[in-house]
Amino acid sequence: MIIEEIGKQAVAHDSGAIVASLDRFALVYARNGKSWRVAIEPLDTYYVRLPARPVWEDGTPLTIDEAHQAQRDIVETFAHWGQSCEFVLPNDPRVLRTLDELVTYIRAQRVGAPS
Repeated sequence: MIIEEIGKQAVAHDSGAIVASLDRFALVYARNGKSWRVAIEPLDTYYVRLPARPVWEDGTPLTIDEAHQAQRDIVETFAHWGQSCEFVLPNDPRVLRTLDELVTYIRAQRVGAPS
């Protein structure tokens, strides 16, 4: 639960986390002295781009519990801001940024498709 708005685009949670917008395409999630820069795609909803293995800024991987808490805190933050978000993996076709990424995705889909 959000316990305090600490800036225009920053909130503190009862979990001890702080979630703050860095710019249109990123936010920072900070908790227990560690931080994680989270990529955002602001399309029809806010897509939170998850790497294959989320890591803190110091290179330490998030534990499963930390990742679940981060997800809860980020969802609550977007709801507080009057927005919705969805977590997506890097190869999700809704957030592919380049033509090369899109072509690679389509080719991979064709490999598994019946002829």
